[in-house]
Amino acid sequence: MRAPLLAALAMAAPLQSTGQDGSLAAGLAPGMQLLYESEGEAQPPWSVDSVRRGEALRERSECAVVHLRRRPDAAAAEESRLCLAHDTLYVWEAKRREWSIQRPVGPGMTWTSRRDNGDQVRYETDQAAQETISGHPVAVVHTTVTTSDSAGRPKRRLRERYALALTTATGGAFETADSTGAWRMQRRFELREIRPAR
Repeated sequence: MRAPLLAALAMAAPLQSTGQDGSLAAGLAPGMQLLYESEGEAQPPWSVDSVRRGEALRERSECAVVHLRRRPDAAAAEESRLCLAHDTLYVWEAKRREWSIQRPVGPGMTWTSRRDNGDQVRYETDQAAQETISGHPVAVVHTTVTTSDSAGRPKRRLRERYALALTTATGGAFETADSTGAWRMQRRFELREIRPAR
């Protein structure tokens, strides 16, 4: 069962993203590829099949529909229906037929959800910044995602730089907690190239 959203996020007010200069999915275009590296090794490219911005999907929200292939051999692209409101990103869950909070995207925000298995996932955003990838300016927000078990013991942590304009992170590091609670590096990843459509 999902945790309720903070009361401030439920208030009706003009819904503009103040967390980042980049608008939702504004950096994506059909045919574009995102090329990542993990621990220095090139990964299979992510390919954008299509992106539709300005969709009227959710009231008082900025919305987009993105079709993305995260594997070249994928039979079909994954569809994401995303909406932005109050610096909070929502995703449409087709199985539940409802909108759910995916993550906060403004600086200085926190949000916690609870998974069906009892784990808690806590998002904490820090400062916003701007990067340049393949000559493209990309606005990001530094974010830490910590997964704890039902007793509150930390299990995993992801420290990443999330780009709303790309609807994904430009880089980060996955860590696991050892028996003493210390964090151990598992792997790093970086977006090395944004390749435009040919």
